Amino acid sequence: MKYDVELRNVTKKFGMLTAVDNLDLSIKQGEIFCLVGPNAAGKTTTIKLILGILNAEKGDASIRVKGFSIPKEKNKLRRIMGYLPQRKALYDMLTARENIEFFAKAKGLSNSEAKRNTNSMIKSLSLMEHENILAVHLSGGTQQRAALGSAMVNNPQIAFLDEPTVGLDPVLRREFWEYFKEIARSQNTTILVTTHYLNEAEWADRVGVMRDGKIIAIEAPQKLMEQTNQRNMENMFFELIKGETQ
Repeated sequence: MKYDVELRNVTKKFGMLTAVDNLDLSIKQGEIFCLVGPNAAGKTTTIKLILGILNAEKGDASIRVKGFSIPKEKNKLRRIMGYLPQRKALYDMLTARENIEFFAKAKGLSNSEAKRNTNSMIKSLSLMEHENILAVHLSGGTQQRAALGSAMVNNPQIAFLDEPTVGLDPVLRREFWEYFKEIARSQNTTILVTTHYLNEAEWADRVGVMRDGKIIAIEAPQKLMEQTNQRNMENMFFELIKGETQ
């Protein structure tokens, strides 16, 4: 089986705080993998370690993404990956179209490729009515759609989306997940998504439940609910947490 992401013995500390604790994780090619957990569980730190934005503690830690050793070869990922950070990812004084095209060129696409892919993203994410509006004047949900377009404009082989649906209404959250499932199916794109909306994780192929820097359970969402005898992901999570604290 081919894995696009492989972490072994990965730890990250900030002073006395252990944000990621001896983490092992493998993500299959073409799957949507969702990390869920409360704030400060270690989800964002895990993504930053995978991208080489942060470095793991020295020792026998190993991080490989698409066959590249991270952080040593992180620059080789630029053209083939997408990344949507938690914090604002747009330039206020560029339009939605200009933002997406700017990030396309920043990822190494030619002018013609950038224009073609930008047109495709605007259509895929229903931004036609908003494409020429400055980002600062867009609604929060439309800004997030433009930010997602900026992250995915290079048709990445692998994407890291950190809380992509935060602040969105339920309808738009579902539309985002339908988009994730479509590109995973049609392009075999591997997607790592983090969220604290536990129930939306049911749309992922596999879910890793994270707490205090550790993954305490990992499985297909339906199996996690069956194992904990729960009918939804939120109750599943609290059942797992209860078991961890007893």
